[in-house]
Amino acid sequence: MNDRRLLRGALLARQPQAISALAPGLYKVCSQSSRGSYRVCLDGTNFACDCPDFSDRQRPCKHILGLVQHLALSVGVSLVGAEETLPRKTYTQDWPAYDAAQQAEHPLFDPLLWDLLTTVPDRLKSPGTPGRPPISVRVALFQAIKKVHCMESQRRARGLLLTTSGNGGILGDVPSYNAPSRLFLRPTTTPLLTGLIWLSAYPLRDLENGGTVSVDSTGFCTTCRGAYCTERYAPHRTHEWLKAHLSVGTKTHAILTVRITDEHGADAPLFLPLLQEVRAAGFNPAEAVADKAYLSRENLDGAKDLGLDPFIPFKSNSTPRSGGCRLWKEKYHQFQLKREEFDEHYHARSNSEAVNSSIKRKLGEALLSKDPQARINELLAKLLAYNVGVLIHEIFEHHIDPGVPGVSLGLPSAPSPIPSPGGPISELSALPTSPATPARGSQDSEA
Repeated sequence: MNDRRLLRGALLARQPQAISALAPGLYKVCSQSSRGSYRVCLDGTNFACDCPDFSDRQRPCKHILGLVQHLALSVGVSLVGAEETLPRKTYTQDWPAYDAAQQAEHPLFDPLLWDLLTTVPDRLKSPGTPGRPPISVRVALFQAIKKVHCMESQRRARGLLLTTSGNGGILGDVPSYNAPSRLFLRPTTTPLLTGLIWLSAYPLRDLENGGTVSVDSTGFCTTCRGAYCTERYAPHRTHEWLKAHLSVGTKTHAILTVRITDEHGADAPLFLPLLQEVRAAGFNPAEAVADKAYLSRENLDGAKDLGLDPFIPFKSNSTPRSGGCRLWKEKYHQFQLKREEFDEHYHARSNSEAVNSSIKRKLGEALLSKDPQARINELLAKLLAYNVGVLIHEIFEHHIDPGVPGVSLGLPSAPSPIPSPGGPISELSALPTSPATPARGSQDSEA
């Protein structure tokens, strides 16, 4: 009675018009995963179904079991109790650790961010050069990321820093409120922020190693017009967007690597560059998942060459023709004939949607900068602020030692302490930041 196929068949039997007779011993049973249907032959003890599950196993599938249950119900017999239904998939959550992490985010955010910025080199003024010394890049980055994190204007954000500066504060002297704007306008800020994003996830590498990396993209609007303004004054105006192409660790929901493009940036060409950067950053996941937009023979073979098992669903017009791809036919048959097994792996992609939603709910979807370069840097600062929040959560969830002086959590040390982010700044700038456009390879289009 606990067999999942029997339970799914019972759901089919109870659905109105899901099963209909075509001829004596021949029935049509609707599919649960699509709009199609399957033909089931049931003649005494002989049975057959044209679905992939029956073709692969040669054992009763949910359509056959559903038909048997449907016929039993027609004479008043139930093979499955009414109280038995498919178990709802749930996920465990350490709520005490979650509560503690949420309450400690603001106290821990500043010291963790400040420690992370120790890898950023400062501009040094040459001896004898007239004028005031330049603002420290580390200080300017700290002020800019704090401004994005608190979602306040530059003046209000500086006011908040003034209340925590001086004795006991991180910043002894808070720069002008214009410092974040000037910093975001510099193209050299982009590689710094891109490197800091993967560096902020580096303490979580032991948790992510051997797991799954999910690749997806999401848009951030560059205008903040409300729905009333759009409907009332400019119903035909559309938002301009920036797309963030993210690789996400599904165990911790940390952003591992990122690429930024405009709203027309294609997804498939960035699949392999993101995975290559994940490997270069020191992460060793075992699987990679992505939606149909990333389906191509080049991406499947490229992921396999990186030591990753890719799970990308096929489109409705896809065929098993390999086209020179070693992995295409194997994955196609796995998708068609072992759909439940495939979906168990592919379900990890929902973590990308959770990350996209979390970033926008917590830090906002709109970018306030007007300059194109500043928008890119503001978005990267938003993603970095999100990653620091994830790190704080994992400190409480998995007792990770952040390695930050002055941060005492009163938690037991991990059996194998994970080192804090560090290393020369050359490692940060080594990662490419401009979206490359490799050959797309052969891709199937949605019919």
